[in-house]
Amino acid sequence: MSSLPPIDRPLRIFHLEDNATDRALIHARLRQGGLACEVRTAVTRGEFEIALTEAAYDLIISDFTLPSYDGATALALAQRVRPGVPFLFVSGTIGEDRAVESLKSGATDYVLKNNLERLVPAVRRALREAAERAARHQAEESLRTAEARLREMAETIRDVFWVTTPDGSQLLYVSAAYAQVWGRPVAEAYARPASWLEAVHPEDQPKVRVALQQLAQGTEYRIEYRVVRPDGTERQVEDRRYPVLNPAGKMERAVGVATDITERRQLEEQLRQAQKMEAIGQLAGGIAHDFNNMLTVINGRARLLMDTGELPPKVTDSLREIYVAGGRAAGLTRQLLVFSRKHFMHSTALDLNELIEAVVQMLRRMIGEDIELEVQAARPLPPILADASMLEQVLMNLAVNARDAMPRGGRLTITTECREISETAPLANPEAVPGSHVCLRVGDTGCGMSPETLARIFEPFFTTKDVGKGTGLGLSTVFGIVKYHHGWVEVSSEVGAGTEFRIYLPVTTADFALNLPATDPVSVTGGQETILLVEDEVPVRELAKLILQEYGYRVLTAGSGLQALDVWKWHADRIALLLTDLVMPDDMSGLELAEKLRTEKPGLKIVYTSGYNSDTSRPGFAALAGTNFLHKPYQPAALAQIVRATLDQDRAPAVA
Repeated sequence: MSSLPPIDRPLRIFHLEDNATDRALIHARLRQGGLACEVRTAVTRGEFEIALTEAAYDLIISDFTLPSYDGATALALAQRVRPGVPFLFVSGTIGEDRAVESLKSGATDYVLKNNLERLVPAVRRALREAAERAARHQAEESLRTAEARLREMAETIRDVFWVTTPDGSQLLYVSAAYAQVWGRPVAEAYARPASWLEAVHPEDQPKVRVALQQLAQGTEYRIEYRVVRPDGTERQVEDRRYPVLNPAGKMERAVGVATDITERRQLEEQLRQAQKMEAIGQLAGGIAHDFNNMLTVINGRARLLMDTGELPPKVTDSLREIYVAGGRAAGLTRQLLVFSRKHFMHSTALDLNELIEAVVQMLRRMIGEDIELEVQAARPLPPILADASMLEQVLMNLAVNARDAMPRGGRLTITTECREISETAPLANPEAVPGSHVCLRVGDTGCGMSPETLARIFEPFFTTKDVGKGTGLGLSTVFGIVKYHHGWVEVSSEVGAGTEFRIYLPVTTADFALNLPATDPVSVTGGQETILLVEDEVPVRELAKLILQEYGYRVLTAGSGLQALDVWKWHADRIALLLTDLVMPDDMSGLELAEKLRTEKPGLKIVYTSGYNSDTSRPGFAALAGTNFLHKPYQPAALAQIVRATLDQDRAPAVA
């Protein structure tokens, strides 16, 4: 294709002419007209064909009558080899009919030899039109390339692109993603433009229609709505549409982008749920800590009075009732601590299948004869690092929950399998952690749950059961235990179709733990050593002091870490053991106090107590032998036993 030649070079012209005189006159006329040009000439067809293949030209000038062939043949040959190059006839024999036919065949113009004054203007016009054609062709090629790229992009990304008439009655374009999001063929959208709106959830259609009315008036919109696919599943869509106006400001068409934001909204909801559960966990842990302090006093005082053996039977019976009720209350606080992940965990490498086998008969008795229990265990399973008693609690709580969901009987299925969680899994579930996991699935055929209930099932004290038939801590305990084990829980449920819990626990490289026989109970003895007791709660401090004195110990007390340092200054040489709460009201914690005292007396024995039982995992707790931990609320005998054991032995930390 040719264009106007650059100024810095002459025109390249090819001239077909068998008459030397005419050829010279034509060349002279071009130069006289101010056209700098390089002219190559030929007479025969063979010369012409060779010249066309050897070089490019800006213009071809030809006589119509040539030896052995005519101008029409030359024109056809030039169009085939050099399409787009202007072709100008300059002849003395062409008639009007031939001239018209030549123009129809693609010649740019014709000039008679007896009227060469038209030659230069005809050449200039031919070159100008050729340049315009080249520019137009280039623009069209660029447009086609841009359209192809835009279409390729629109057809490959997950968003739905569409173009409609102003009133939306005709769909001009819709991308392939429509079939994925709407679940309907693109051809249906073209055939029935209103079909996309018919698929919008009935509750969302009114606001979509209002937005379309705004769009028809030239106002863009951005809304979210649900799309119901033919299979009944729903997708959350963010739809943005914009009016396209002509120079006069009139709307010519509307363009839009619809994005499937279902996964994004699910992730946002999961994040909100996780944040809510974290906040509830902090609150639950604080409440449990305060209750544990009170229960330590209630249960401890009741136990001391019961052990005197000098009270009337009625008083003893009342104390026993107080003691039993306090024990039940302590159980509730333990569940709260489990939920808030502030409870002590004793982990060993274990086989989940073996744990299930050990409790399956108990589970059968719990759920009753009307419910069929089926266990589908994948073998072999890799070991997990877990507290066996806690996982038993998980199984029991889920089994009870399933039993209550199937009052007329049904099937409870417990399944184990090994799952490899991919690196992309957190994109779908922010709780997920890549790597190898053991998956425990517990499913039932019960009544199922609504989305509203499903969103709250792990909240402490939330229950759908009748008053008096549940504490609302069963599933929150499951949640806390699983989080404790660095796992996560997924739940799927549908009203009338049952529920399935999926628990993911990370695989460990540790060896399986040995099943050791339980040791005999240790008899409790006292002593005469001096103990520094640090406790900020006065009733708890007084109870612990009384218990220790009952067992013969000398007791020095302090209400904070700073007070303990003052006592230490005067009695450090005779203090054999530090009994301290981990959580202190001032700037010095129990750990910090213990570390400071041990720098002065490395052999000092330590027993920590706390209502926050997870504090045993804090840095420094297990740094030295002779360090133990006692859960609150504790019994008098338990306190005496752990104090005696810590004083008598240099060993790794224990928990009572």
